[in-house]
Amino acid sequence: MNASVSKRKSVGISLLVIGIVFIVLGLISLFNVLRDLNKFETEGTRNFNLLSPAELSEEPYVEGRVEFVFEVFAEEYTTNYGVRTSDASDKLYYLIPLVSDGYIENFVTLEATPRYYDTLDQIYDETWDPELPEVYTELYLEDARVKHLPSDIEDILYDWCETGEFYQNGSFVDWCIESDFFGTSDPEVILASVLPYMIVPDSKPGSIGISVGVVMLGIGLILLLIAIVRIKKAKHTPAAQASEDGASPYFDAQAPAASTNSSKFCPHCGTPLEDNAHFCPSCGAKVDDITQ
Repeated sequence: MNASVSKRKSVGISLLVIGIVFIVLGLISLFNVLRDLNKFETEGTRNFNLLSPAELSEEPYVEGRVEFVFEVFAEEYTTNYGVRTSDASDKLYYLIPLVSDGYIENFVTLEATPRYYDTLDQIYDETWDPELPEVYTELYLEDARVKHLPSDIEDILYDWCETGEFYQNGSFVDWCIESDFFGTSDPEVILASVLPYMIVPDSKPGSIGISVGVVMLGIGLILLLIAIVRIKKAKHTPAAQASEDGASPYFDAQAPAASTNSSKFCPHCGTPLEDNAHFCPSCGAKVDDITQ
């Protein structure tokens, strides 16, 4: 196969593979969005403060009030080649308690974007500063969703609970023991109250996810069509056109074919000769004197 044809075919195959990948990703995206829309419309939202650990594990859509903030234990920010580009935080992870009838039994994480920082920081100050006026700030979240913590954030959380600087005498576990917050000094019992789930605000499924899935599906179909056309062209390219110099790769230009009906042959190499040939086209011998 000619190099040009081979290259055309390999490009077609590459486009075919990429197109299939886009189609698969588009279908997965559409499936996930439609599934989430069905879940949201069927179940609605529930008050996250009233949910049990088992209910939180189902990753429901939720709403509710954030009344207390215990700490920021993790942060996400933008870097360039490993160097932080600014002091701004892309996301902050707050440890908050679930409050039901004034009682706290469990803690979860709140994944917050910059729009919530000021309110959450105000709640944090009111949680821990007794000198502030008795005016309590609350953050009401709508259209949020519970999700399992990413593994890296989960590792940070539990490491911080045991070894982080939560207060002047030690970690969060140390504080719970010292303050008798849970009525136990067993670190395992205390850590069991810190659940590996996070509340993600503004997570209502919408048209953006559907649009992304449709666009990916469309790109995949276009690439698939282009790939099929290129592969078909490469497959049906005539041999005479496939050669870079315009000649068939199976044609020996130095030994032009002679008529198979010729009765005149070269005495030196035996190549069939045209009746009016003066020289052998194969070996170049003079053949004027050869008789038929």
